Amino acid sequence: MNNYQRPRSPFEDTAAQRLRRMGLTTEDDTPEQDAMSVFGTVFAGQFFDDLCDYYQDDEQVREVVAQLLHTAEQADPAQKFLLICLQYDSIYRDLPDPVWWISGSPDFAALFAEGFLAHLKRLAENTQ
Repeated sequence: MNNYQRPRSPFEDTAAQRLRRMGLTTEDDTPEQDAMSVFGTVFAGQFFDDLCDYYQDDEQVREVVAQLLHTAEQADPAQKFLLICLQYDSIYRDLPDPVWWISGSPDFAALFAEGFLAHLKRLAENTQ
């Protein structure tokens, strides 16, 4: 039996390879804009559903999203990503693994946060 465990940190050298395998990078390891847009949209939709399940009240969900968006307006890209992570914690949800893997790459995290928050805003506005 092999007891080897590979590193599980987005701040190690293997993170770039993981991002590449997920299709989130270009040939030169920069963020793939279209893929990151879809990535942020998918996880924002899933997170919105998690909020709806947790609060079970559309008004509370809109309030939580409004507060997050208001706070994010004053935040830099790294802080926006951290705010999203804290929102997952606040409803007792683990940060999805693919999102965890971009946390060590500021350019990826910034793109993700912008797309995530933009889609979350659209979802909240369309929930009446």
